[in-house]
Amino acid sequence: MRAFEDKKHILVLDKDNRILSVVDDLMHLGNFEVHITYDPNAVYDSAKALKPDLVILDYLLLNNECQEICRDFKEDTELHGVPIIVVTTYKSKKILAEAYKCEALFVKPLDISLFASRMDYLMAS
Repeated sequence: MRAFEDKKHILVLDKDNRILSVVDDLMHLGNFEVHITYDPNAVYDSAKALKPDLVILDYLLLNNECQEICRDFKEDTELHGVPIIVVTTYKSKKILAEAYKCEALFVKPLDISLFASRMDYLMAS
């Protein structure tokens, strides 16, 4: 068994329990410590305190909050290197990862093995 310090820390913002199933899957994928916040206004402060290896955001936040959160992370000197994955349920809506300044964007239902592979890649980079 690996030490707690070897665990990767993942911060998840899930405002309305839309990506809770993703979190459940994450718990079984590897040596991760998953931290969940439900408040978009607290995610930035949580990240500053936690210094996560990865952030997963629910796309469907109010008033472009997802885009603003991504921008805030990328403009912060401490957090700009933290990879961000955005998860959405909108298959038909054209959403570009570069518009959100995130490293990956996934549409639900997720291919969990592909998602896990991308997570591993981003946290290793």
